[in-house]
Amino acid sequence: MEPTHLIVLAIAALCGGFTQGLAGFGSTLVALPMLALVMDLRVATPVCCLLAVALNIILTGKLRGHIVWPALALLLGASLPGMAIGAHALRSISDVFLKGALGLTVLAFVAHALGRRETGLRAGTGLGLLAGFTAGCMGAAIGINGPPVAAWISSQGYDRNGVRATLTAYFLLAGIGVVSAQYLAGLLNREVWTQTAVATPALVLGLGAGMACCGRIGERAFSRVVLGVLGLSGVSLIAQAFWSAFAR
Repeated sequence: MEPTHLIVLAIAALCGGFTQGLAGFGSTLVALPMLALVMDLRVATPVCCLLAVALNIILTGKLRGHIVWPALALLLGASLPGMAIGAHALRSISDVFLKGALGLTVLAFVAHALGRRETGLRAGTGLGLLAGFTAGCMGAAIGINGPPVAAWISSQGYDRNGVRATLTAYFLLAGIGVVSAQYLAGLLNREVWTQTAVATPALVLGLGAGMACCGRIGERAFSRVVLGVLGLSGVSLIAQAFWSAFAR
């Protein structure tokens, strides 16, 4: 493994772990574009998924007492039919369109959340069902399911532990499903496992740093962090869509 490859792999894992520890989501959106610089997406994507599952096992274990079970059940229930549609009907839709549409949707959620601060209103159950359904569709179609779910959870007025615990529990269960599908498809080969093992120490270091930083900020600052990560996620998705469109 070349030194440049090792450096990029470590930085991607470190940044992904830090983001997940701080905000409760975002590891894949942060790490995947970096890993794609030095490895094929057929390797980078399962590596990111395995790292995300490892992160969420740790976080769910630490935060399990703060999980908001009704919100988790609502999102998972809405995600299941979305996963089925994403795995079949959305195969014919360009990933450029899907990423662009998801990016615009996330930015709309952020704008809505910023406006909601002035009124104190929360996104209702209907938007929760839509967020779960969209996450299921997008997770199955392009491997990205975090932004819609994170946007809705962050709008519910839960404290930081409730937000992070519910998000990590959702991503853990959804991630196990994705990794199982990748295993059955033969994507979890020796190279993937090797890259994952090499990245794990940096991942754990980043996770610890992110969790430590989260414990030092107030609820209002945490809300800003979540909205900031969501905003960057939306911009990143739109940029990926443009990049893919012009690369073709």
